[in-house]
Amino acid sequence: MSPNLLTPEARWENAAALASALGLNLDDAAEALDLEIAITADPADAVAQQIAREFSELLSRTVRRISESHAEGNAAVELVIGCAAPRTDGAKLYLDVRDDHASISGKASAATCARIPSILALLTACYASAATLYHALGGILPFELPEPLVLRFDQLGIDLTSLGQAIYLGHTYMAGAGAIGNGFLWAARHLDLRGQLDIVDDDHVSSGNLNRQVWFNVDDIGHPKVDRLAERAQPLFPRLVLSPRQFRLQDLPEKSESAWLRRLIVAVDSRRARRQLQNEFPGEVFDASTTDIREVVLHHHVQPTAQACLSCIYEPDDEELSREQHIAEHLGVSLDDVRSERVSPPVAQVIVSRFPSLVAADLVGTAFDTLFKRLCAEGQLRTSAGRTIVAPFAFVSVLAGTLLALDLVRWLGKGNGARDFNYWRVSAWHPLLGRRRILRPREPRCAFCGNSVLMKVNEAMWR
Repeated sequence: MSPNLLTPEARWENAAALASALGLNLDDAAEALDLEIAITADPADAVAQQIAREFSELLSRTVRRISESHAEGNAAVELVIGCAAPRTDGAKLYLDVRDDHASISGKASAATCARIPSILALLTACYASAATLYHALGGILPFELPEPLVLRFDQLGIDLTSLGQAIYLGHTYMAGAGAIGNGFLWAARHLDLRGQLDIVDDDHVSSGNLNRQVWFNVDDIGHPKVDRLAERAQPLFPRLVLSPRQFRLQDLPEKSESAWLRRLIVAVDSRRARRQLQNEFPGEVFDASTTDIREVVLHHHVQPTAQACLSCIYEPDDEELSREQHIAEHLGVSLDDVRSERVSPPVAQVIVSRFPSLVAADLVGTAFDTLFKRLCAEGQLRTSAGRTIVAPFAFVSVLAGTLLALDLVRWLGKGNGARDFNYWRVSAWHPLLGRRRILRPREPRCAFCGNSVLMKVNEAMWR
């Protein structure tokens, strides 16, 4: 059984995600997630055992308990992998893994799992987590799960036989060591990445991160994310140097007016942060984001491009404006303050005047989103579930990271199929659909592409 990592703040994050999806209050959402899930896998089946381990790591950050060995009678759902025999009296889901697909359904499988690449076993575990939670909640989520849920690997548009090839990153930067950054390295440990990856983030691990940032546990709380992530992940990357950089990307000392940012993996939290990263003139961008618990968005481009950039993909929208206004109202600061993203010393004093238990010096440099979520989790802000900043479940963030890692194989590997797109929306609750990959054009109002000066600089830098 996986250790219980759900601190009160992490439980609040999960409850907020479910409450937002269902329109529940936080107490009812927390009660709905007070679940025990059983998982059963044949001990002689190596692929089934890997999927079971991955599943347990992911879903143990969402529900109360994962039972892996003892015969329990009160599990909400039992996931049975391959040809294993069920061991509980609860509702059953069966996972069947073939060479070209995985299927999750109410129908028992009599076959040992096919020998699929390890990263596909993780991908399968993400979907198994979603399906199991869906059934454990009684199907109350606001979308319908197919029966069976079939994950066809060819929909990835990647030559699966090449997943073991060496992928050369050169010197790449990853902006963000939070949920998607964690998920990316969690998946990438199953690939042969080579070169140097600078992990760039100035934040520290908080108690509320443990529901979705899969490399961290309670021992990491209060420590810099980049240090802990690099330390924990490095042993699993023998040919990739992980370099922790406790900065914002914009503040790195090597930043210059030349083409210094040749390749960037984007794993930051907000739309505004992504737009600001585009202003750093990255040459090649690999990006993944999540739309609460519903979807993952993937984006890739190489400059110069006549198609969409990061700023096009994440243009300002009404939801972003509403969220920023909500944060400003509750913290007692201005909208312009919130749009600056980080708490300045004068703004810290304003916040402390409203929340005397806080220390101004500790707030300086904190992202407004992070501070707002922390205060909500600690009960210092009483706000409706629909207006909180919702973080996705762990398996959704890891799905985003897994697809991001597979994109490295697609774009940096050799002979890997579909490359005629720059945008893909994927759901953890529905089958992979390759036909949803599209080529997004530039947005006419884009603050980057629509600026003639920026475009001239960009063209000169990367032509």
